[in-house]
Amino acid sequence: MRVVIVIFLALSAAASAAEVRVSREELLDHIHGGWAGMLIGGLEGLPHENKYIDQPRETLPEFTFLANGAKSDDDNDIEWMHAYYMDKYGVLKIPYSRIVEIWKANMNTRIWCANLAARKLMDEGLVPPDTGDPARNSYASYNLSGQFCVEVYGMIAPGMPNTASDLGLHYASIAVRGEPLQATRYWTALISEAMISDQPIDKQVKDALAAVDPSSAMYEVVNDAIKAWKGNPTDWKAARQIIHQKWFVEKGWNGNSTPLNGGDVTLALLYGGGDFYKTLQYAMAMGHDADCNAATAGAVIGARVGFKRIQAMPQFRMPGTFRNITRPELPAETTVGEQAEMLLRVCEHVILQNGGSHVNVEGRPGYRIVRQTPGG
Repeated sequence: MRVVIVIFLALSAAASAAEVRVSREELLDHIHGGWAGMLIGGLEGLPHENKYIDQPRETLPEFTFLANGAKSDDDNDIEWMHAYYMDKYGVLKIPYSRIVEIWKANMNTRIWCANLAARKLMDEGLVPPDTGDPARNSYASYNLSGQFCVEVYGMIAPGMPNTASDLGLHYASIAVRGEPLQATRYWTALISEAMISDQPIDKQVKDALAAVDPSSAMYEVVNDAIKAWKGNPTDWKAARQIIHQKWFVEKGWNGNSTPLNGGDVTLALLYGGGDFYKTLQYAMAMGHDADCNAATAGAVIGARVGFKRIQAMPQFRMPGTFRNITRPELPAETTVGEQAEMLLRVCEHVILQNGGSHVNVEGRPGYRIVRQTPGG
């Protein structure tokens, strides 16, 4: 239970705005939880990637939490790279011209689909957001990088879903456009809220839709998932097949698309009911792009419960090391804890730039965060 987050109304002559006060220690724990949850989900989910298409997995998989430590993978290293330079330069939105230089130096291995196409377009002289133009990038109108490359922006903007979405859109627009950006809005807003709220997970899933265009496929598929869950409260496979039939078979969104996989992640969150381990089990078993989906689900639930609760689980084996095998300008080895500290520095920048301040919370250093309403 969180005991250091206090929500109250701050009245001014102009307006009243909800605020949150959270200790540095507590905020770091939730950032650490979100980041570690994303690493665990993405890397433990790799054996299930694209293994279950027409049908979900027969049983929920058992797994331990990265007994050999974490390593870089496209489910984590693109966000880590951007956050690393945000911290290094003290800039939240790195200019696109500088992003081209960063990508040319680092993004030359283990990238696929929209990200690979964007990288090739940079060699042709294009600069984002043109590298995410569907007329030039054939993956840009559907690709899942609008989901799996953006979770960190929710973690660094706790209680500020609109700021989280704005940051996510800046970086996601390097490679995608259209529907994938609706996914970016949704997942960043949901993670932002999960960082500071104990509301039931089904309420958070529903409320985050305020960040999304109501005419979008993302809005529709999340509502479809909620309806399928409510209609099949004890039959996750039936709910998964409802999403698969409509979005894969009938609407033709492929296995690498944001609507189809967004429906899977939503179901995993709903059936998981706020339980970290169960949520990842469902995300892996739902199938389709299961590693990306487990990474996103892990980011949401990890940000919600915090690292201390993950670390206390019996499946936890993670030694805390992170090996970088993909992005040459970044440290070859660091720890997940050090990555979380870096993200907290960037988070502090976001808080202060959006009207927040340093405060004491029950005698400990902390932050006053000016709350935002999703889509407001």
